[in-house]
Amino acid sequence: MVVFGSLKRMKPMRQIEAAELMVGQHNYSTPFVRALLAATADDQLVKAKAVRIGDVSREQIARLERELAAVQGRTQFVEETYGVDNLQFTVAKTYLTRLLNKANVVRWLKKNQPDFLAEFQQITEITSLSIEAQPANSTT
Repeated sequence: MVVFGSLKRMKPMRQIEAAELMVGQHNYSTPFVRALLAATADDQLVKAKAVRIGDVSREQIARLERELAAVQGRTQFVEETYGVDNLQFTVAKTYLTRLLNKANVVRWLKKNQPDFLAEFQQITEITSLSIEAQPANSTT
């Protein structure tokens, strides 16, 4: 119900944009809709007030939303030519690769979540989803 509460705080046209982004990304989670709400300009809110999530600024969230809209257009083409599982893997791998290219993210993961870091690094090294291409130490 958080999703609907967040959408109600937006003006109708912004609600439509946010709903289209959620449908296009198949992501209806609370954190995603909160990020959309935080990225919404004050003039697109029913009752304008400062919305801030953690240490992320409104400009960063607005940039993320623009990038997400651009990715959504490219994703539609990919969905028509590849399987859904392959698409989801490719997006996740690309996202993880970009994250791991940022030194501050790697330092934080190394300090706070070393197991996640190791798994993320393994994911970024995968070149194919075929069973033969998986690493020898894989248990799947």
